[in-house]
Amino acid sequence: MATEIDTRVSIDLHPETVMKLDGVDADTAPFIAPAVEAFEGAYSYLTSIHEVRAAAFADPTLTPEAALLRTDDHAAGKLAAVTQRFDNTIARFTTTIKSLESDLSASVKELAGKAVSGEVRAHMKASKDRVKLMEQALAEKDDEVLSAVLGAPPMLSGLSKELHAVFLRAYNEQRKPEASKRLKALTAARTHLENRGGLILREMERAVGTVPIIKQDKACVSRIVGKVTPREVRAARNASAAVYKKHA
Repeated sequence: MATEIDTRVSIDLHPETVMKLDGVDADTAPFIAPAVEAFEGAYSYLTSIHEVRAAAFADPTLTPEAALLRTDDHAAGKLAAVTQRFDNTIARFTTTIKSLESDLSASVKELAGKAVSGEVRAHMKASKDRVKLMEQALAEKDDEVLSAVLGAPPMLSGLSKELHAVFLRAYNEQRKPEASKRLKALTAARTHLENRGGLILREMERAVGTVPIIKQDKACVSRIVGKVTPREVRAARNASAAVYKKHA
């Protein structure tokens, strides 16, 4: 069931954003499902804060400050479970990504050990058209050249680490498209989780909100002159509680 859009919550945390990531489609969706579930949990959590706040501030038995603390208590009590789910999913994806990268590089490294491979790398390093030669090798699916260059450290062929990575990815997409596609989707999902994790706390604080400080001037006109945060309310309440306890 699709998660409804709540305009009170940042769209960047909606679960559907995961399905629009690079490499994610019907084939790879099952592999990144834990990321979707993590965002569903976060989105539901933030929606619940807004709903609890509305109910608390509508409760005639609560002062605005008490309603603010009720909202903050709800948010704080559930935050750890939401962020832990993000952390666990990132860790899980990292393990799978490392395994896929290892599998994809194993065969190409093995082929790179052939005797002729050293000559290929030497020729590539001496050439001024390395990129053109690599693009040609990819177009012709020349495994001998590709494995010789990509299965060894970049410096042996005169390629930069960045170019080496680009060509290795293209090579793997040719030889093992399914595994490469899965790796691409998982990497994108992990990055999305990492980039959006901090937004949960900011959205939580925004959803909990504050209580305005209202004062009247000499003309009896009410104005908002400041705001009180949950932390300030809690500190004041605790200070009073300490006095109560002292004189109990």
